[in-house]
Amino acid sequence: MPTGTSVRDVWNELRTRFDVEEWQIPDEWRADRTDSPAGKILRELDRPAAPRTSPMFLLSGTIGTGKSTELWRIAEERARTGAELVVFVDLVRHFQNAFGSTEALQHISSWEVCFLCGVALIRAAQEEGYRWSPDSVQGLADAWSALAGAALPSGAAPPTIDVFNAAKSMVLFASTAVSVLAPQAGAAAAVVRSLAELASAGKWSLPMAKKDTRRLEDQDPLMQSLVDRVNVLLGDFRQWSRPVLFVIDGLDRIVSFERAEALFLHSQMLARLQAPLVVCAPFALRNHLATSEVRRFKPRILHNVPVLDHADPMRPGPGVAFFGDLFQRRIHGLGAGHLVPQPLLARLAYYSGGRARDFVRTIRMLADYGYDDAAPVATEAMVQEVITEARHLIEGGVDKGHVALLEAVARDPKHELPDSQTARELLTYARLLPYPNESEWFYPHPLLMISKVRL
Repeated sequence: MPTGTSVRDVWNELRTRFDVEEWQIPDEWRADRTDSPAGKILRELDRPAAPRTSPMFLLSGTIGTGKSTELWRIAEERARTGAELVVFVDLVRHFQNAFGSTEALQHISSWEVCFLCGVALIRAAQEEGYRWSPDSVQGLADAWSALAGAALPSGAAPPTIDVFNAAKSMVLFASTAVSVLAPQAGAAAAVVRSLAELASAGKWSLPMAKKDTRRLEDQDPLMQSLVDRVNVLLGDFRQWSRPVLFVIDGLDRIVSFERAEALFLHSQMLARLQAPLVVCAPFALRNHLATSEVRRFKPRILHNVPVLDHADPMRPGPGVAFFGDLFQRRIHGLGAGHLVPQPLLARLAYYSGGRARDFVRTIRMLADYGYDDAAPVATEAMVQEVITEARHLIEGGVDKGHVALLEAVARDPKHELPDSQTARELLTYARLLPYPNESEWFYPHPLLMISKVRL
């Protein structure tokens, strides 16, 4: 602990470093996941490819497993190479900022995602000093207006849009051009940075991601015109500087299979973009047979960290060590290595169920108790309070039918996924968790095994 720093200061800094909503973390705080597909995706992105055959990936996993962190890792690594302009589109933050809610994401269409990619590219390229042709930008605006007008309920007037103004209010992230334009500055300077909403921009009043939007076929000339306009923008920027890589986060919030099917099975709009894509897959595709039928996109899975032993899930598994490493990296330079004894840390890792978000949340909760008590070290009683609080939270909404299914999975020697909508619901809300092995296996969240689910 640095001289002059009180124990409460340390607990408070721990609270700051374990923010469950923050996934843009420094490299030195990030623990390497040996099971992450990020390394393989990066190797494939490094291979030469023509714009029309650019690699495209669907990263899937349960919510809270750390997909956003892995997407950010991919974006940063590619930014350091300077090979592409990396445009990181965070749809959750954008919809929250531009529309005041993320609920509309449940109804977003493939052509709307394409349009948002085009708008994000316009903003990111402007930050690099690129001056867009007014005709190219107006072409995108006209294509969107015509398509939105056709997809709106009958009788509605076609909407209009000022693309440049809309681009100002997009909350997105993009790489700098330092490694390309000034190599002497060093690769460390080429990073992904936030392009925050400009003060002059306002909320979007556009009809977007509406529940009653009419579905149009890819063959419709209006659909083809929009994706062609985005590809014109990609081509213009590629000729001026370099190719573009889109990293799209937030589509994992989609829980309806029908919407996921419309985005990736019934439509090839995203696949027609002439740029590599890494997309966070809708959760509805996480354990669906249709995932293997998605054209152009290569499915990649980020599993829950295996904190449960496959042979005896009531015992800790090999993944517990990962969370110990994550904790040590997050407290680097804080002088707090003694603050949470290893057995208690391992206990919190086990009861996280292998979900990075749950582990980070419990450390934050523990730091709250530590700060309140000015505790010189975490105690058994403090950790028990955290686990009890987390257990009460996750037990909410679990009914008798849920318990019966969870108990059946726990008793099954193979721990296979049951064929039922209830099982899908439990997966969606992280009461039933998937783990990697030779074949994927499933088990109730360990917090539920304390008192709710009985063997």
